[in-house]
Amino acid sequence: MPRKARLDIPGCLYHVIARGNERRTIFADDADYHDFMRRLRLALDLCGAKCLSWCLMPNHFHLVILRGLRPLSELMSRLMTGYAGNFNRRHRRCGHLFQNRYAAILCEEDAYLLELAAYIHLNPLRAGLVRDYADLKTYKWCGHGELLGVVPAALADRNYTLGYFCHGGANALAKYEEFLLARAYKYKKGELSGGGLLRSGGRKIRRSREERELSDPRVLGSWDFVEALLAQIEKRPEPGESPAEVLARVCEETGITAAEIRSGSRARRIVAARARYCYLAKEAGVNGGILAEELGRNSGSISYLAGKGRELEENNRVIV
Repeated sequence: MPRKARLDIPGCLYHVIARGNERRTIFADDADYHDFMRRLRLALDLCGAKCLSWCLMPNHFHLVILRGLRPLSELMSRLMTGYAGNFNRRHRRCGHLFQNRYAAILCEEDAYLLELAAYIHLNPLRAGLVRDYADLKTYKWCGHGELLGVVPAALADRNYTLGYFCHGGANALAKYEEFLLARAYKYKKGELSGGGLLRSGGRKIRRSREERELSDPRVLGSWDFVEALLAQIEKRPEPGESPAEVLARVCEETGITAAEIRSGSRARRIVAARARYCYLAKEAGVNGGILAEELGRNSGSISYLAGKGRELEENNRVIV
């Protein structure tokens, strides 16, 4: 059964998760953590997004992202492809670094932002990477200490997240800590790592056939939220880049020139960049006929290239 397309909507909240291939290490030393954080900061700025909570674990990571004007897929592509390439070069390895494509669960902000902040920031405690809750604030690769103000700001929009606990000041910090302490050791494994839940006011509601049909594994939210979201998607026009804008971005990110992409070269790096261009252009709404004319290929070739480009994007394949 084919996977559903991701829901990528400006202004929405996403819980993003990615794991190492075969659950192997994706952060081998401090330099890896710092490189990932640097790339994430840059991607957030370029895409106009905010990070509200985050945690980097040895073999996976969690992010809570408030999506900006640019697509979430663009942010994650910039982050994961660049990071994976640098990781492979530094550690003299090849092949996929990440397991499949990242998961992006669209979450009902008012209902789940607080729970996500607690769930994600308590990860090192549940995994035994710190001795107890008191030591959690010293874990460098998590937004907990950042929200508390005991470590310099790195990634999280501290004011935005704490504003949900209380409007600023010491009360917000006290309520945040109280919230986390009440949930320490109480979350089940993977409890907030998937969608499809239907809740209302913290109370499970009876599911009719219609309600079950509105349940969506890509969404974490109440029945009303899912219903409104699906209605919004049906009405939403899909803004996109022009072919020239997509081509310029692919050239910048791959180091392949526009002339090479338009050429008949079958060099692996050039073919991969050409495939990525076809996929991203079609995602932006560019007609396949326009791409066929530009690249001097028939529609079948464009469809084939776009499929290869999708595979590269979703698996964050490293082109070396």
